[in-house]
Amino acid sequence: MSDDSVSPDRAVMIRLRARLAVVERAAWFGFAEAMRRQPEETEAYIAAERAKCAEGFAGPKWARDLTDAERAMLGAEVDAGLAQLVEDAKAG
Repeated sequence: MSDDSVSPDRAVMIRLRARLAVVERAAWFGFAEAMRRQPEETEAYIAAERAKCAEGFAGPKWARDLTDAERAMLGAEVDAGLAQLVEDAKAG
């Protein structure tokens, strides 16, 4: 395979990453607009979602296909991502 071609397996992964990027950018637009219009309410909503996710990922009902350690990692990543979202919106 030459360096200028993409294998079918990698193409699937790249397309999925592109879809995720599109969804992320669209969600960012909505979040940024909410932070602009109602910053206190939006921040409170994110804080409540962080708490909900912390509780949900701590138990066996969410992400049942994951082990406890994997669920803990997922929960920590979601929490960090939501916290960073608020920080990015405040900085932007």
